[in-house]
Amino acid sequence: MEKQVFIQSNNKQLFGAQLAKFALEKNASKPINVEILNVDELPIFKKLNGKEYLFNQKETRVYDATDLQYFTLTRFMPPECMRFSGRAVVIDPDIFALADIHTLLERDMEEHAILACPKKGAWDSSVMLLDCKKLPHWRIAGIIERLVTKEIDYTTTMTLRKERVGELERVWNSLDELNGYTKMLHTTNRLTQPWKTGLPIDFTRNKMKRLFGIIPREPIHKLLNKYPTHYQQHPNKNIETFFFELTKDALRQRAITKDYVQSEIESGHVRPDLFTHLS
Repeated sequence: MEKQVFIQSNNKQLFGAQLAKFALEKNASKPINVEILNVDELPIFKKLNGKEYLFNQKETRVYDATDLQYFTLTRFMPPECMRFSGRAVVIDPDIFALADIHTLLERDMEEHAILACPKKGAWDSSVMLLDCKKLPHWRIAGIIERLVTKEIDYTTTMTLRKERVGELERVWNSLDELNGYTKMLHTTNRLTQPWKTGLPIDFTRNKMKRLFGIIPREPIHKLLNKYPTHYQQHPNKNIETFFFELTKDALRQRAITKDYVQSEIESGHVRPDLFTHLS
């Protein structure tokens, strides 16, 4: 059975994706195929830019190719990429393996099409184990078309509410928590991703719930200086240290080069002071 890992990304998160690829390969007990799905290189998504879609049952949004999270729909591409056979793991570009990914790829799925971590009564699709033959309806062109025509909504789609999903342990998608049990670390809080610290925020923020259901919170937070305009330092020093050590290791093993890191800094995708933390 063919097995592969896919990392979703765009140009803005490509540095994270390259480190994620390195971490997977570094911790694998045997060779593993890892492919980065860069949405900025996929023509089908260029047609989506600027189109209105149904975000949830109450709200519409417009797809913006400059947003940090523009890549998320590529989560549904692996079965089609694998011709609906074999198994795939798909992860976000801000997820870093500390364990052997083959342990996940080879586990018993108990007839489920998908394994994912439960989240708020639905499923967290940022890490998924997929039985590709059981997902013939995951064709990205059709998914995009149904979103734009508002036949389906983004939130229901992304939370897998209409899929056959089995439970995956949270240690495989550990949300900003690094301990002895963590198998894959997800730096899920966009505001504190360690390679972005100090850069201007470039992601679409979800609207805050109104105070008493009436008063917008954003102006109040701005007035109190609680509405940051730049990425913040990660609050967990151990996670920041983990990131710096992973980057140094990737440089030592030539998975990335200093020239590449410098180009990402100059493009505004990576914090400008990174090299000072790697010495």
